[in-house]
Amino acid sequence: MNAKEQAGILNYGAPLTQNKLSAKRFVDKISKTAGQYPDDIFSTPGKIYTCVNPYSYHLVRNNPELYRQMDGLFVDGFTMCLWIKLLWNRKIPRLSFDMSGMAVDLFNLLNDNTSEKSIYFLGTKQEILEQTVSQIRNSYPGINVKGYRNGYFNSAEERADAIQKIVDLNPHYTIIGLGSPMQEQFALDLRKAGYKGIAFTCGGFLHQTSSRINYYPKWINKLNLRAFYRLYKEKGMAARLWQVLVCFPAYFIYDSLKTR
Repeated sequence: MNAKEQAGILNYGAPLTQNKLSAKRFVDKISKTAGQYPDDIFSTPGKIYTCVNPYSYHLVRNNPELYRQMDGLFVDGFTMCLWIKLLWNRKIPRLSFDMSGMAVDLFNLLNDNTSEKSIYFLGTKQEILEQTVSQIRNSYPGINVKGYRNGYFNSAEERADAIQKIVDLNPHYTIIGLGSPMQEQFALDLRKAGYKGIAFTCGGFLHQTSSRINYYPKWINKLNLRAFYRLYKEKGMAARLWQVLVCFPAYFIYDSLKTR
């Protein structure tokens, strides 16, 4: 299946101000989600959360209805936090599902000996995912990993079977790393199929964690240089610079001024 088939029928041309997700509603949703973290986020079943960053903002603009259906939006990107503060005077924390953000808090919660909650992982290649699950289990031996599966589907039927398996297993948390907007659409389809747990999208986390539990060095996290570290470590990241440094500020300023 190609990306559009996996994602479903998505709107690749609508501006952010259409389909019920203006810049104000976008920022309001981000603010509300940050205010609910961590207690409400980790305890309220049936919810779906995703992360947005300067690169993925153009996907939000082009697929506003998809992101509107998310129960919460977190900001993965210090640059986006700065622009929200500048244009909207909202202090938003950077919260991504990785070991410099939400993953640590959730894994610590699940690693507690008194916790009976389980987790499921979906994404990346099978051999890489197995390495990642091993890293997580070694670092958090108390975690109940109920299952895991790679993020590649040869047909719509195989994708549907993967969704049904998660519904049948009914883990408390499902972590989905398919890349945007495929992962958001998968999370929505999972809930529509009857999943009652809490789903988080995680972008490249499942791939990044295969070699070691902490992908980013401590000094990189401290200085908020994660984007530049990824440019150094990952092939193809340089192509994103245009979206991050030019397109995002231009679009976000335009959308903000238009809808304030």
